[in-house]
Amino acid sequence: MILVIRRDRSYPKLLEPLAFILTACCWCFSGCDSGSAGVAKKPRFAFIINVSGRFWDIAHAGCLNAGEEEGVEVEFHVPGESTAAQQKQMVEALVSKGIQGIAITPLNPESMGRVLDEAAQYMPLLCMDSDAPNSQRLCYIGTDNIALGRAMGEAMKRALPDGGEVAIFVGQLDVGNARERQQGVLEALRGSHLKMLKTFTDQADRPTAKANVIDALSKYPNLKGIIGLWGYNAPAAAKALEDNPGKEVKIVGCDEDIETLDGIRAGKIFCSIAQQPYEFGYRSIKILARLNRKEAVDIPENKLIFVPILEINRDNVDAMEKAINEKLALRQKLLSKS
Repeated sequence: MILVIRRDRSYPKLLEPLAFILTACCWCFSGCDSGSAGVAKKPRFAFIINVSGRFWDIAHAGCLNAGEEEGVEVEFHVPGESTAAQQKQMVEALVSKGIQGIAITPLNPESMGRVLDEAAQYMPLLCMDSDAPNSQRLCYIGTDNIALGRAMGEAMKRALPDGGEVAIFVGQLDVGNARERQQGVLEALRGSHLKMLKTFTDQADRPTAKANVIDALSKYPNLKGIIGLWGYNAPAAAKALEDNPGKEVKIVGCDEDIETLDGIRAGKIFCSIAQQPYEFGYRSIKILARLNRKEAVDIPENKLIFVPILEINRDNVDAMEKAINEKLALRQKLLSKS
């Protein structure tokens, strides 16, 4: 059985720590119900994301494929709002109902530390895509985001060999992956002919992302480069430039939004540094399933499991899109079996 759960404000209010203790006690007796029916329940794991989109559909394909291979149930939780408060409610509600493992990309990891630590007392909990390194999470699975930022900066240096003014655009800077990518970009541009002007945030709102670019083009008439740290930022920039004919601005994006691929193909986006979200989902569920069976799991001493990044450009965009479409087709196939 595969569950896809979309939530907004229906989660209960934050639970007190005592609720976690009571929940843990209930787990001790949860096997009695399945025994009376003569059929053992499958382990259930939750995969909690931060915002809906194509990137996470690809990760979902990895979750579903691993779930089928391991014989486990996977709940895919999509927040109605991109807020840490809602993610906290999700985690607490999942603990309350007896989920057996969680993989989460935490918004504002500092403010979520307590709830992650409490959940980790009763089940394996790991971070993917964005880390909460000061929490009790088991490990992090995902991109080395500082390296990704460096790759974006290096790509911009190739796009603007004569230098120029550059700006960064992203949803939120209180998210770990955004801060790390920004750090990597700044490291790559240090000592180059490129001048970093400002980082614009849009709170994961696409119309605001486009408006930010329009505002930047107005305030900084010499702007020559745009680096979009989240998947929708590069397409938003390309749309903003369509409304500003005559502006010559190079765009370096992130990930494999379909509009990003179209923009690369059309020459509107220089390139995109892509992650491998399928691996985030696949590896997360595999690890949770093995831990549930008390099997050994190879986790590095630093608790960081990095998934390699890829550059998408005009030379390989068609091949990359084909591979992505195959994963999305797999997702639909597995969903249809549920």
